[in-house]
Amino acid sequence: MNIKEIKSKTLYKEYALDIPYSEVDILINNKINEILPTVTLPGFRKGKVPVNLVKKKYETNVLSEIIEKLVRDKTRNLLEEKKLKPARQPRIDIKKYEKEKPVEIEVKIDLEPEIKLQNFQNFSLKKYEIDLDKKTLNENYNQFINSQKQYKKIDSKRKIKNSDKVYVNITTNDESVPDFFKSQKNLPIVTDSDYQVLPNISKKLIDKNAKTGDKIKLLFDLKEVIKSKDKKEVKFNIEILSIEESIAFKVNDEFLKNLGLKDENELKENLKKNLTTQYQQALKQIEKKELMDILDKKHQFDLPEGILDEEFHTIWHRLEHAKKDNTLDDDDKNLSDEELKKRYKKISVRRVKLALLIQFIAKEEKISISEKEMTDGMINYASQYSGQEKQILEYFKKNPSSVENIRGSLLEQKVIDNILSKAKLSKHKLTIEAYNKLQDKTFKVTEEN
Repeated sequence: MNIKEIKSKTLYKEYALDIPYSEVDILINNKINEILPTVTLPGFRKGKVPVNLVKKKYETNVLSEIIEKLVRDKTRNLLEEKKLKPARQPRIDIKKYEKEKPVEIEVKIDLEPEIKLQNFQNFSLKKYEIDLDKKTLNENYNQFINSQKQYKKIDSKRKIKNSDKVYVNITTNDESVPDFFKSQKNLPIVTDSDYQVLPNISKKLIDKNAKTGDKIKLLFDLKEVIKSKDKKEVKFNIEILSIEESIAFKVNDEFLKNLGLKDENELKENLKKNLTTQYQQALKQIEKKELMDILDKKHQFDLPEGILDEEFHTIWHRLEHAKKDNTLDDDDKNLSDEELKKRYKKISVRRVKLALLIQFIAKEEKISISEKEMTDGMINYASQYSGQEKQILEYFKKNPSSVENIRGSLLEQKVIDNILSKAKLSKHKLTIEAYNKLQDKTFKVTEEN
């Protein structure tokens, strides 16, 4: 086998390998001899077919398996010969394969950086708690009560007003509109909701003084809905089927019974617990960000340029799509391409650095994810999509590589927990005002982030 180094960067190597075809042929012959006893062809008894006939018939079938094994073995030999420690599985590209000619492959290798871990016992970290005042609790309770909207159908011919729920049929003859928009029957529209099935349909109905039984035509710009670059005005036929007005909601025994609660005080206590949990989950993200900032600051090491380039190109590909779809984050919209590249190259460096650091800590601390933890993680992920749990779990079974993100997040959390168990923790109780300030400060996008 001929080996030629074709590229060398910081923690990155590329090699070109030429493998004599004779080695491929030996492996093919070995595989043919292996299957020979099981082969049956017309005119021959099982296991008595001549080798040359078996090879002629099955050589193509076994070739992919042979090439895969050969490339895998040669890559391993390369790593051993050059004494290389890859940071991840080498990427292999078969450049040329022709019968009776050397197999030409390229191997791209990202190398492990040298990392010296800091002593986690010297880390000073904050553990946050939320202090919910009476005003916040009352506001949260009132928001819950207001969200429990109830409606009553009206018999009068009054006009639609804000806060009504209106049932309509909508149709259009415009063939360029997606099928799911062309015709919808008995569609509920809550006029004071942020969600509108057609842009500003509630306002348009109110401005038209629409009433039950009316059939009207309205023009809508579907540019944002169908992700079009240009204005897309479509005329819809709207039939008003019925109007329901909102009525005041009151906590009564039936409502409490349906929730499995004994009285209103228990309802308030449950809402307080739920709100506390929401804040604590948000505070965990702040604690994680602060820990990652410390890990980033206290560890300096070279990064594999191959992984860095790949991470940046992945991010940039998403940004280009976001620009086309006009879905860029507000923080990015006013930046030039040069400024965006500068920002996201910094983000790429941080992501790659922290990912390698997490992997290294896991290796040093012998932290791994068990099969049970993986199963629980997949079930927990699927449970976030009510009604689709079975399909998601089935997808995981058919696509094992798709669960790697789950494994990664589980491993990251175990590493974080391991560091927290050793670090110096100080408790800090935050008011809502202090929490909001900390949230803004922690996640504010700056050039230093």
